Amino acid sequence: MNALIDIASGDKKADLVLKNANLVNVCSGEIYETDIAIAHGLIAGLGRYDGRLEIDAQNNYAVPGLIDGHTHIEMSMLSVREFAKAVVPRGTTAVVADPHEIANVLGIAGIRALLDDARTTALKVFCMAPSCVPSTDLSLGLETSGATIDHTEIRKLLRMDGIIGLAEVMNYVGVIAKEEEVLKKIEIAKALKMPIDGHAPLLSGKDLNAYVVSGAGSDHENTTYEESREKLRLGMRVMVREGSVAKNLKKIAPLLRTVDTRNCMLVTDGDRTPLDLKDEGYLDYVLRRAIEEGIDPVKAVQMCTINPAQWFKLDGEIGCIAPGKIADIVLLKNLDTFEVEKVIVNGKPDFAQRAEYSFNYPQYRESVRIMRVKPDEFVIEQEGAIKARIIGLIEGELLTEELVEEISGIEIARDILEIGVLERHHYSGNMGLGFVKGFGLKTGAIASTIAHDSHNIVVIGTNEEDMALACNRLKDIGGGIVLCNGKEVTSELKLPIAGLMSDKGLDYVMRKQKEMDDNISEMGCKLPAPLIAISFLALPVIPKLKITDKGLVDVAKREIVAIFL
Repeated sequence: MNALIDIASGDKKADLVLKNANLVNVCSGEIYETDIAIAHGLIAGLGRYDGRLEIDAQNNYAVPGLIDGHTHIEMSMLSVREFAKAVVPRGTTAVVADPHEIANVLGIAGIRALLDDARTTALKVFCMAPSCVPSTDLSLGLETSGATIDHTEIRKLLRMDGIIGLAEVMNYVGVIAKEEEVLKKIEIAKALKMPIDGHAPLLSGKDLNAYVVSGAGSDHENTTYEESREKLRLGMRVMVREGSVAKNLKKIAPLLRTVDTRNCMLVTDGDRTPLDLKDEGYLDYVLRRAIEEGIDPVKAVQMCTINPAQWFKLDGEIGCIAPGKIADIVLLKNLDTFEVEKVIVNGKPDFAQRAEYSFNYPQYRESVRIMRVKPDEFVIEQEGAIKARIIGLIEGELLTEELVEEISGIEIARDILEIGVLERHHYSGNMGLGFVKGFGLKTGAIASTIAHDSHNIVVIGTNEEDMALACNRLKDIGGGIVLCNGKEVTSELKLPIAGLMSDKGLDYVMRKQKEMDDNISEMGCKLPAPLIAISFLALPVIPKLKITDKGLVDVAKREIVAIFL
């Protein structure tokens, strides 16, 4: 401390000085020229300083390292180490992650594995304790997950190093219904004065008031101007998501251009494909999109730095460029386009990940526990044309519609395909079947072990033979994504880490994703991110109609409903 004071007061030289930088000061909302003195990994002072090493930053903007306030690293299909290698050089130096993807497969052991992996990287990974493993109340019997985390385990998790709060409370209906288990989890976090993230799509009026009263303080499931404004008015932190599938920024931007944005954040929700990570970026992409939508650049930077830092009580260390804060700084050639010149992490302009690295999740492979399936198990019995409930995709949204149409089984010409979810954790043999519209396949089938949030096998197909083949191939390769066409496997991506993540690097996963996206397009589907779109069709906490291994789920009613009326 004494040495830092000597440097701050100008009595000693700093370790590093960024000379004449255009500082984007997120504390005051200004941009002005100053030196930034750095010592012992911290910012020592702003003003005029001398350093043992000096970098001329006269033509650069200096912004704090970006903080993604809500993400799921597993959705990148990369290990944390490979994810960090992709995002840190583009300016994201910290993330607040909800590890409920791996937790639904492996429980607390999966969370520990993710945190251990993170400690080998240059990325600061702060985890929230998953509040909904599984995503729905167990007593409802809506789905089967690989693990469960109850309130007693939440109490332990909230005392674990690296855990900073309670993750998105997706069971918002259970909160309003005063279900004991979910309320116990919230009360534990409240007693520890830790932030509690919310998840309340389309919730409004008195029900929203009740949800806020419970303790949920933020929400990333905002899709409209009106919804976001109402939540902001009730004191919630509004997280605006812009990803590869869920693109909410355009509709909410008019609000961000007019209100006090101190309680607003820009987030990814983990919704960035490897291909988009490589070609467009991560949180830097979201920031650019915000500026394109007419949001003031300084406010946009605040929504990716000081705002999330304050909500998650990290502002004592990160979130701004000010004396005493960790020196995570991004030097930009251009603020509006966020063109990165240099990233400084912990005061080091030549940061590197730990060289010695052997952590490879070895005990978390072979997580696809199913018996081999036959094509006739996918046949949905019906006699003649009959009215059926159909999951209707909404492009650009995670929300779905409940369509009711008269059908005669799979009707490719009308874009009515079959969808199934197979339980893959306990050899139960559970299989939920239904129909989906809006995916666009003309031939073949797609199966994946990425199926939020219980991550059973989800499969969409134009015929039962290819659907069965794709699911059986997933068993053989230990999880991942498989495309089948004409009773042949045409493309696959192995994800041996819990059936969610690759043990290879970004470039490899990106190439495989590109190959599969191209193949899926040739099969007829023209959705911009089809692999992410399919993964959310099994999530029974985002309205309106979804599917699990137990069958079709009416999300609002929280019950299994019949396919045929």
